[in-house]
Amino acid sequence: MAYQEVKKLIVPLAGWGTRFLPISKNYPKEMINLVDRPVVQYLIEEAYASGIREVIFVLNKNNDMVQRYFSDQLYPQQRDVYKASPVAQEQLRELNAILRNIKFYHIKRSATFGDGHSILCARSKISPNEPFALSMGDLLSFGKKPFLRQLIEVYAKVNAPVISVERVSLAETAKYGVIAPGASRGRLHEVKGIAEKPGPERAPSNIAMTGKYILTPAIFSYLALAVRNYQPGNEVRVADALNLYAQRNPLYAYECKGKIQDTGNMLDFLKATVYLGLAHHKIGSDFREFLASLRM
Repeated sequence: MAYQEVKKLIVPLAGWGTRFLPISKNYPKEMINLVDRPVVQYLIEEAYASGIREVIFVLNKNNDMVQRYFSDQLYPQQRDVYKASPVAQEQLRELNAILRNIKFYHIKRSATFGDGHSILCARSKISPNEPFALSMGDLLSFGKKPFLRQLIEVYAKVNAPVISVERVSLAETAKYGVIAPGASRGRLHEVKGIAEKPGPERAPSNIAMTGKYILTPAIFSYLALAVRNYQPGNEVRVADALNLYAQRNPLYAYECKGKIQDTGNMLDFLKATVYLGLAHHKIGSDFREFLASLRM
């Protein structure tokens, strides 16, 4: 199949955010502010910097906040205040650039049975031969070059799906999907299978998935099979579908250059806050000084 550009991103956000209760009872966890913008904006900024111009959100049916945020809807009073305030205009600059250049779709579901089912819900927005990007809502990447851009460049070379990975300790393999690698060339690995949260005893390697993907529509048939076989109490996971896919088709994993940071629990969210606070162009030096002054 001839190479096609990657222009669309799927972001599954249909979960209930139980690890962030009670705030997530009425407030989507992806909209919680991380330094100076909500978590989800970091994902969209990465996509925008990677050349992606269409974003498909799969949302819980009660989640109107993401849809409103990524729109130009303003109350008349807000519009007047923002127009008169240079500070507000500067703070909204990155968001406005996104709103001018990215088209957003919002798919709402009363319930999904895991991230794999959420991704399958976006199938109608992807053309039959169109590659697409996927970002999990909890995992942010930082570095000189966006992770999605790195994966897109790898996809252009191998013309096959590619997923982001990093090396972890064997003890940490209980927290991740872990690949069974085939042939490796530097940072690039063939994927022969995937074990979901195997733990040290069953881990096929210490190379863990980190939530960024370039996939093709072929994955949808594997996700649909998983949904048909769904059993209450389990989840339909993209890792399980990719495990089956890899046994029949070429699949690659790439150790992206940079840092991946989870935000899906309270401790990791705090770590992300510190990391981004220190890197912030306005408050970074003052925040570093504050941290150095702490005596606890």
